[in-house]
Amino acid sequence: MSLPPSSGRGGRHGRHRSLFTRVGRVFDAVRGRMMAIILLAAMPIALIGAVQAWHSYHNTLEAPGYRTDMAVARIDLELRHESEHVASLLQAVARMRLDSGGLARMLQLVDSLTGRHYSQIALADDRGNIAAAVGPDHDATPLTVDEMPRFQGDVKLVAIPDALTGVPDHFRITVAAMIGDDAGRTARSGYLTAIMPLSWRSAMLQTSDPRLDLMQQNGPIEIWVMDSRARATMPLCADCNWQDHPPARIMQWARFEVTHGVEHDHITLPEGSYSIGRVQGGVYVLTMTRRNASERHAVVMFAISLVSSGVLLLVGLLGASKSADVLVITPLRQLTASVNQWQLGGVYDVRSNWAMPLEVRQLAHAFSKATRRLARHEKRLERAQVRQELLLKEMHHRVKNNLQIVASLLNLQAGRIRQPGAREEFAQARDRVRALATLHRYLYADGELYSLNMQSFVRELCGQIIHAIGEADEARITLDIRVDDLLMVPDQAVPLALIVTEAVSNTIKYAFPDQLHGTLEVGLRALDGGRACLWIADNGVGMAAGRNLGGAEDERSGIGMQLIRGFARQLGGTLQMFEENGTRYVLVFPLKRPDQDELAD
Repeated sequence: MSLPPSSGRGGRHGRHRSLFTRVGRVFDAVRGRMMAIILLAAMPIALIGAVQAWHSYHNTLEAPGYRTDMAVARIDLELRHESEHVASLLQAVARMRLDSGGLARMLQLVDSLTGRHYSQIALADDRGNIAAAVGPDHDATPLTVDEMPRFQGDVKLVAIPDALTGVPDHFRITVAAMIGDDAGRTARSGYLTAIMPLSWRSAMLQTSDPRLDLMQQNGPIEIWVMDSRARATMPLCADCNWQDHPPARIMQWARFEVTHGVEHDHITLPEGSYSIGRVQGGVYVLTMTRRNASERHAVVMFAISLVSSGVLLLVGLLGASKSADVLVITPLRQLTASVNQWQLGGVYDVRSNWAMPLEVRQLAHAFSKATRRLARHEKRLERAQVRQELLLKEMHHRVKNNLQIVASLLNLQAGRIRQPGAREEFAQARDRVRALATLHRYLYADGELYSLNMQSFVRELCGQIIHAIGEADEARITLDIRVDDLLMVPDQAVPLALIVTEAVSNTIKYAFPDQLHGTLEVGLRALDGGRACLWIADNGVGMAAGRNLGGAEDERSGIGMQLIRGFARQLGGTLQMFEENGTRYVLVFPLKRPDQDELAD
């Protein structure tokens, strides 16, 4: 069965409410709130420390990348410086306006002054053909158009790639020159060119050369020259024992950067940092620098400090939680337990000690004073209640005695009356007074000052009426009492007792004439909706027939029925009479329950 669309939302809302309820329960206690306060207080300091530590860690991680970027800049600077140095030498020779032989001799002098570092220093004519050359490289390949300067004073620098790998391994530096005749006059134009090797050799550098800090045997920095597509590399230092190629993933990253035309970028890895950049002559170089001991130590110390900070924070929170438990929560629990014990009727006893906060001690002291004051007040109320109950019992007892005296007087007066009708009226008045006396006796004898147990009361009341009429010894009328164990307030018990008295008396007198035998049923039961039902039924001849047989003058309009109807209205109930196979009174009325406090008392 598929669920309706709203069930998913209701489930999510229910889960959210459950989560909020659990979180609310955590922060509802003192411990949760104190932990929250401690966390809020420590959060700014922890955030500041974390930001500073992260900044230091980030700088430590970026330090190798910074060094590789600086290495690329240094390489570009050194290549630019060396090419400008060679160009300035060639321009100085070109300004001498020597003839071809003189220029060739000057080129030999330049080659010797530079330590024969250049592969070739040559003189070319205006078409680029090599006219004279010095150096180990005797290649007489003419200059191309891209290698020729465009104007006088211009310096042309072009990278020469290796024929096999395509990686630039030399720079050709070319300047324009004027070739003179024997008389020193300008005869024709030409070019002076020098081929400078791109790779460096540490053995050929002087001690003061700044390139030596980059070119170290197994040093922290390694440099490679790449082709234009980053597919092949060559170490910049030929005798530094560097790796021939960087790792494959670095070459893949370099190809991506070169393909997208990136001029400069770097990447940082756990083992070190790599930087790629374009230097003099449009050549790409790749530099790598490893982490030094201080950087590795800084990374380890960052991890240690991070873990130690977390451990210290956790220990601090646990210590704060334990301290809060000992210094705040436990005193509050003791105070709460003592209050609960006092509420259940025990003795309030909280002893103040040094572990209690001042506010808790003050609260305990104030509550102790309040409980002592309440205890004294409760004792006064208990004594007053006892006196009140004694007074009520005495009052009910005296009322009962007075009613019994009145009933006895009525009985004596009835014995002196000769007329049967008048004597009957006195007897009925006597029965009513006796019913009230019985009710008052229940109110003080059984200790039920605020409620009556109607089961025992109705049973005794009906027996008393039968005995007063004189039917108890003959046993011709069977009394069937069906009353629930029901408590009723005196305000309703009085009219109900008088109704029972009138109805039972009428039934005994008129329902079973001529010594007929029968059954009298009296019932009282609680109904739903806060109501109760009283019924009095017999299987006699009926009220009308009984009265006709007895010669009574008043029928249903007698004082008995008037009292029954009046008391039914006083109870706020509905009275019904049925005369089929006897007479049946049914009274349904709203039931007033006794207060729980009165029952408890």
